[in-house]
Amino acid sequence: MIEGPPVLDEVRLIAQRAALPFLRGENPFILRESAWSGEIGPGEVRLVQVQLFRRNDYHFWLAVPDRAAIVGLHLYDGKGNLLETVAHRYGTPNLASLEATPAVTGVYYLRVFLAEKSPDSRQRWTLIYGYR
Repeated sequence: MIEGPPVLDEVRLIAQRAALPFLRGENPFILRESAWSGEIGPGEVRLVQVQLFRRNDYHFWLAVPDRAAIVGLHLYDGKGNLLETVAHRYGTPNLASLEATPAVTGVYYLRVFLAEKSPDSRQRWTLIYGYR
């Protein structure tokens, strides 16, 4: 079997670059190797199910490649209630992140979406996360 050069996931790299400042310092997040990805079009929504544990802090980063695309990210509990989170925006709308500290251990849902005002093309998206 002939192996080729490693393939870089450019969308994941965008998210990882945004995460870098949060992975250092006195109380850094630990970046998990787990990631979710797919394709999404303007006005579409994807739900990502995650198991979160109380007393842990979580940080999620969402990215798409088109710098004109506008992404959004929200966190809901298992009953469908929107959780209070700390949202972070960056210098470009194709990147968003949020921090959350769940009050109870359980199943949660991340709502990933591409705003209708985004370019008409479908976008590859990647969602990564860290905890502490």
